[in-house]
Amino acid sequence: MVEMKSSVHTKFDDKMPENGGVPIVLTASMIEMSDFNLNPFIAFSGGFPKFLVQKKLYPPVPFNQDGTAKFAPYGLRKVESILIEEFGDENVVTVCPTNLHRFIGPKTKIIGISTMDPLGIGFVSRTYTSIFGINGKPATLVEFEDLLSNPALKKYRAKIIVGGSGAWQISSANMQDKLGIDTILIGQAENSLLQIVRKALNGEKLDKVITMQIPVDKEIPIIKKPSIYGTVEITRGCGRGCAFCSPTLRQRYSFPLEHILREVELNAKSGTRAILLQTDDVFLYKSKPNFIPNREAIVKLIRDIDKIGGVDYIQIAHASLAPVVYDRKIVEEIAPILVEKSLWRCNDKRCASIEVGIETGSAQLMGKYMRGKMLPYKPEQWQDIVVQSIGVLNDNDIHPLATLILGLPGEQEEDILATIHLLDKLKGAKILYVPLLFTSEEESTLKRQKHKDLKNLDELHWDIIARCGRYDIDTWKPEINKIVMAGSLLLYPYYRWKHGKKIFKVIMKFSGLDEMFLNRKVGIECQPQYCVCGSNKEVEENY
Repeated sequence: MVEMKSSVHTKFDDKMPENGGVPIVLTASMIEMSDFNLNPFIAFSGGFPKFLVQKKLYPPVPFNQDGTAKFAPYGLRKVESILIEEFGDENVVTVCPTNLHRFIGPKTKIIGISTMDPLGIGFVSRTYTSIFGINGKPATLVEFEDLLSNPALKKYRAKIIVGGSGAWQISSANMQDKLGIDTILIGQAENSLLQIVRKALNGEKLDKVITMQIPVDKEIPIIKKPSIYGTVEITRGCGRGCAFCSPTLRQRYSFPLEHILREVELNAKSGTRAILLQTDDVFLYKSKPNFIPNREAIVKLIRDIDKIGGVDYIQIAHASLAPVVYDRKIVEEIAPILVEKSLWRCNDKRCASIEVGIETGSAQLMGKYMRGKMLPYKPEQWQDIVVQSIGVLNDNDIHPLATLILGLPGEQEEDILATIHLLDKLKGAKILYVPLLFTSEEESTLKRQKHKDLKNLDELHWDIIARCGRYDIDTWKPEINKIVMAGSLLLYPYYRWKHGKKIFKVIMKFSGLDEMFLNRKVGIECQPQYCVCGSNKEVEENY
């Protein structure tokens, strides 16, 4: 159960804002009102325990002269655009939590809050809070609690309305009343929002939980003010049918090129520097029947964005792997631009990255839960598709972040072994693995299934977690191996108490100690990144 902390808001000013406040005030938690120093992948750390996530990792976005937020989450900008169009710019503001007191007053009727992971029970939050296991709340939860305890929210009794992709967590956990939230909006905003806001402004009673109607593409507006990361939506929805995923249930749109470029230009002129192309799969952009990628449209999209002045970086959010195999020329044609305008460097060489979903090596689970993921191929071809597509991406200096889902409903030992076998096939590839515990999200077809918890993990699942951690360190940060080894030894007693005796093999593999001792046993000189001293003999003397 979530416990509200007593937070001291040192910047709260008890004075009434000028002109009595603004009727509609929009905001999000401090962690969502940050660009993580222009690093969208580091934003994953918001799901880690708060004690690991220092505030310097997520500085607030800058303010405009009037105190409004210069940049804001993309979804909040969409909502803002709809409301400004209907009620006027002077009646709608988007602000950071630290500036709420400057805009909330007697005239304020609605405080709208957007959230992605308010209670810290999303895929990343659940997984890594559980693994670290040091009884720490996720940073996303701490900051959401802090926002809801802001005195400005309660002073004038405005209606608190919460929406966004994580709003379901609050109603699902029966935390709405305790958090002081009047109404929760589930789903996409564009169709139903104005009707709800008009009622709230007129003082009419709202339902506690409202499920929004699905919008048509013409109802989705162009943002009027810049977004964090320079986010621009190029597609919405997916349709591939992955049972654990919420976007797959949404109507799929590819936005017109003119619509996309107008948002890119707006962000570029506002000084965002980066453009994040929001999509559940870039290869769905204007795709053909049966998910066949449209090379001409995708290449033109990237090239046209590249021509816009002020765009220093271009980052694509997500991609599927099957289209890479189907038409590798798409990657070959867009990769030079993505690499040239990448935020990332790999071993002192510029490289691009993109998030992809490997999820499992099991053809059985692919056929059961993700049949559309490998189209136009068959589930039994999945491992070959993964290996070939990662090879194509790496050949073009794209080094993906790849998720794996542990504990899908009905997963058997042979399914887990298939994933381990796939990881063996991918040895040497440039990948950052992110293993995740299965989480039943409200807007997915598996929403009635139980979450997977660490206490129910098979030893083979733990082996995957350890393998991925060790691989990530060896591939991307080998210089920290000695620190990881020392830290693993120091923390072993705690993790032995927390997770049981099965953690011994996990710690050995993750730290690299198993490889070091294996090399000693067979008489192989230890690798420099693992050696505590300089040779196996010296290690033996120290132990």
